[in-house]
Amino acid sequence: MKLIYLLLIIFIILGGCSSPTLIDAIGKKTSIVEVLFEDDNDNVVLFLSEDYTGKPMLVLNTYTMENSRYKYNPGTGGDAQSIDLSGKYEIVRVTSVGNSSFGALWGGVFNYPNAATVSYSLEDKNGNVLYTSNVEITETNIVYEKLSQEIYDKTATLHYKILDDKNNVIVEW
Repeated sequence: MKLIYLLLIIFIILGGCSSPTLIDAIGKKTSIVEVLFEDDNDNVVLFLSEDYTGKPMLVLNTYTMENSRYKYNPGTGGDAQSIDLSGKYEIVRVTSVGNSSFGALWGGVFNYPNAATVSYSLEDKNGNVLYTSNVEITETNIVYEKLSQEIYDKTATLHYKILDDKNNVIVEW
């Protein structure tokens, strides 16, 4: 009997709380999950979930991977934003990414059929441009670009334009 308990404890320790897929790992911590973006180099994930009222949320956070198994890192400084998918909706933000040492421009551009790119600039508190870039919108309507911690730390203002496939401005903010 002691051998069975010992084997069970070893199995729990070795298996831990990890899962064979990222969606399974996230699903253990939150409800109704659709992974929209995954960066295996920096272990970053963007996914759709629901808030406590059942409304959709876009969530940015990190995960770890060990021995081909995933563990979602809730409570590590992830970021979430309620979204409205009933019509045209965009969210583009600059925040830190979980417990990592960098920030990111991230968000989603939903229900804009010809949207192709987000062109953006980051400014410091004095209005000096720190960084500019263009990010393609993915097939799952996500924008994501990793920023160095130095740029993220100095950023005070974000300006962006959503461009269509002919570089016409659809939204400017």
